[in-house]
Amino acid sequence: MEEEFWLESWVQNRTGFHQTKINPYLLKFWPDLGVEPEAGVFVPLCGKSLDMAWLREQGHAVTGIELSRLAIEDFFAAQALEPQIDQEGGFEVWRGGGYRLLCGDFFALTPEDLGPVTA
Repeated sequence: MEEEFWLESWVQNRTGFHQTKINPYLLKFWPDLGVEPEAGVFVPLCGKSLDMAWLREQGHAVTGIELSRLAIEDFFAAQALEPQIDQEGGFEVWRGGGYRLLCGDFFALTPEDLGPVTA
């Protein structure tokens, strides 16, 4: 699928792929991974996933990447956070409350863009 399809899906609120609950597999299997609470975690194609809030509640710094700026705006609004927004390389980076969400193309992401993550 093309970028425009995903961007238009968010604009038209065609987001049936967005879950209204935390992923049950995350809840079931996350403890088995043994990831230290302070470790950074990466959520690719994050949208406005509630999984990110759950991971943050576990103590993790959360880095995500999402193509749709609207999805990132919705996430920060739902978390009642006022983000700091900067441009870093090819990404618009939103920070606040222990979250660092990159707005841009997942396939353009480099290890340097990602930064330190454990899981």
